[in-house]
Amino acid sequence: MSTICSCRSVKYVPVESSVDSIVVEKLVEVQLPPDSATIRALLECDENGKVVLSWLDIANSKNAQAQLAIDSLGNLLAKMRTQQDTIYLPSKEVTVTKEVKVPYPVEKELTRWQQMKLELGGWAFGIIIAFALIIVGWMIYKSRKK
Repeated sequence: MSTICSCRSVKYVPVESSVDSIVVEKLVEVQLPPDSATIRALLECDENGKVVLSWLDIANSKNAQAQLAIDSLGNLLAKMRTQQDTIYLPSKEVTVTKEVKVPYPVEKELTRWQQMKLELGGWAFGIIIAFALIIVGWMIYKSRKK
C-alpha cells in the first residue's frame, strides 16, 4: 500500500550557466639588461716618463657610449654613459567577469497553505526540541536531588 501512495523519485535537472570572458590586449613593459662596453688599451712610457696611449680598442653595445681620456698626470679616465632601454611587448589577458546561473522554472509552485505549513513545521520542530531538553534537564535535576 505504501508503494502506491509514495512520492515519485527525485529527478535531477541540470542548471544552465554561462560565463562571460573579456580578452584585453595590452602592452607590457619589459626592461632589457644593461648594456656594456669592453675597453682594451696598450699604455707605454716614453723617454720623458710620460704615459702614452699606443693602442686602443673599444667595443660598445647598442646603448653604451664609452669615452677614454688621459689626464695631465697620466691617469686613464674612462667615462661610460648608458641609456635604460625598455621595450613594450603585446600581451593578451583573459578576464572572467562573472558566472551567471540561469534559473530553471519550477513545475508547480507551493500554495500559500503549503508555505505556511512548511514554516510552522519548522517552528514546531524547534519547540519540540526545546521541550525535550527542558524535560531531560528536569529529570537530571530530580535524579541528583534525591
